[in-house]
Amino acid sequence: MAIAVAICLAGQPAWGHTFPAVRTVVIQVEGCEAAVLIGYRPASGEATDTLLARIATEPKSHMLAAARTLMAKEAMAPLTFTLDGKTLVATSVRAKIGVDPSGLRPMVVVLATYAIPAGGQLQVTSRDPKTTRFSWTDRSSHRVDLDHAPGQAKWFTGVASFLLSLTGPPGVPACAATAAPTSRSSD
Repeated sequence: MAIAVAICLAGQPAWGHTFPAVRTVVIQVEGCEAAVLIGYRPASGEATDTLLARIATEPKSHMLAAARTLMAKEAMAPLTFTLDGKTLVATSVRAKIGVDPSGLRPMVVVLATYAIPAGGQLQVTSRDPKTTRFSWTDRSSHRVDLDHAPGQAKWFTGVASFLLSLTGPPGVPACAATAAPTSRSSD
């Protein structure tokens, strides 16, 4: 019996070294836009090794920018944002990179904003629902139809799409037209 317990305990660290990718998506509905915060940590093993190898091919002076760009693309790659079936393009994207608490795996946090000048069905779809979890909040904009919305400030995991019914901005005659998308990254 002691040998079986010792074998199980000895085997656990090997199993503990593999981690799946994790993507968290928080949608914050505001007066004329949706601010989306995406946290992403790639899977351990080959996925992370491949990503780090791509970054390592860059000249040293460009490695940080390359890491930020590649990680942000990975974070957003499986996600699609639509309003009434029309694809939305981010009006701004900002990214910060770092490492997980163990110091072994890279992580990125992306803040993307999307202009939402009118009401309609806001849908966020993930082609990778196993690694994605969603949450949302209405920052006092009163644009989300609460009677038909999933619970606010709760996590929804393993879903391929997330849907919010929005009304037009209350008390705002019209949202300003959005300029061309901008992208800014920081460490």
